Amino acid sequence: MDTKTLISAVTRRRAWLFGRMNARKAFNMVAAAKDFALKRETMNAYPAIVKIDISPLCNLRCTACVHADPNGNPTLEKQVFEPKHRMSVDQFQKIVDQIKGKATAVSLYYLGDPMVHPDLDRMSRIAADAGLQVHVSSNFSFGLKDDRIRSIVTSGLSHLTVCIDGLTQENYQRTRVGGNIGRVLNNLERVSKVRRELGQKYPLIEVQYIMFQHNLHEVEKARKICEDLGVEQFTTFWGDLHNWTDRDPGNFDVIGPRAKKAIPHCSWPYFSTVIKYNGDVIPCCTHRQGMQYAPGADARVFGNVFDKPFAEIWNSEEYRQARRIVSDPTRSDAEPQLKSHFCDSCPVLFETTRNEKAHWANQVAFEELYVLNEKGKPVRKSAAGGGGSQS
Repeated sequence: MDTKTLISAVTRRRAWLFGRMNARKAFNMVAAAKDFALKRETMNAYPAIVKIDISPLCNLRCTACVHADPNGNPTLEKQVFEPKHRMSVDQFQKIVDQIKGKATAVSLYYLGDPMVHPDLDRMSRIAADAGLQVHVSSNFSFGLKDDRIRSIVTSGLSHLTVCIDGLTQENYQRTRVGGNIGRVLNNLERVSKVRRELGQKYPLIEVQYIMFQHNLHEVEKARKICEDLGVEQFTTFWGDLHNWTDRDPGNFDVIGPRAKKAIPHCSWPYFSTVIKYNGDVIPCCTHRQGMQYAPGADARVFGNVFDKPFAEIWNSEEYRQARRIVSDPTRSDAEPQLKSHFCDSCPVLFETTRNEKAHWANQVAFEELYVLNEKGKPVRKSAAGGGGSQS
């Protein structure tokens, strides 16, 4: 995450990031900022945000995601997700015990939907009771009974992000494959109602409306509906019409490292971390996504929190290398070992051709890249034998 993106993310989520603040956590954030500004390789602070992937499982097959139907994409064909891919409550407790009092917030998702995990509400309560703000992001297309809605609201959850790709089912299901927008809106309405009945402030509700050219005309109507439902924040983003795995290393050329700047190019190794359901630690959630759940792929993990303390991993050689390379990407030319590092070829640090693999919804229409099959599901045109690119 570059500095501009960091500032945007902090501003958008300031309510949960700075909630339950105390002197110790404030000191940790200040210390992290100082480590960042001074480009220190060994941290005096803990990460402010810990992203814990309680399960990579998902109920949908969205076109941009690692869960998408492969349609001839060899990387997607290698993805493996099994019911046993879930962090246990005891394992989660062990992580929280190590970061509480220092970290500010936890986000309980990465490449899956946290609502799939049967113990999500219990985990939220564990984190909240430890003084942590708790964030989840969900497609929210689940058949949730009234008692589950109440459980979510009373779980200690601080911030609930719900992503929608349109207001009508016809438009929504083009990219949220397998989802039901009526179910999503009904769940949002019931969460807001129960929260109001209980007189609670939390969870704050954010709807992220993912914009495509086929759903732009529904944006303002969706905004009004969300306001009427009691949603605190309505955020719009242009969607991805490429698949995230299209932009994994190996699918683009690396021209060379970016020039050294006054401050590090990326904030992730200083302020955040990702812990996968099996305890593996990686430094960010946006790079090498297609390699994390494809057996035998080059995931490049930094260690495992179930094998060694998180504090040891946080200042391990791998993490010190990460801070070295984000502080000065040209170091990769002088230190050959950095070529095998997780951060190698990241476009935040290197000039690359990765954007040639990108198809952004503000530039390309869904129909230019996809056709709907006989079941109404999207298929990339190249996989269907038509024009277009499988890039």
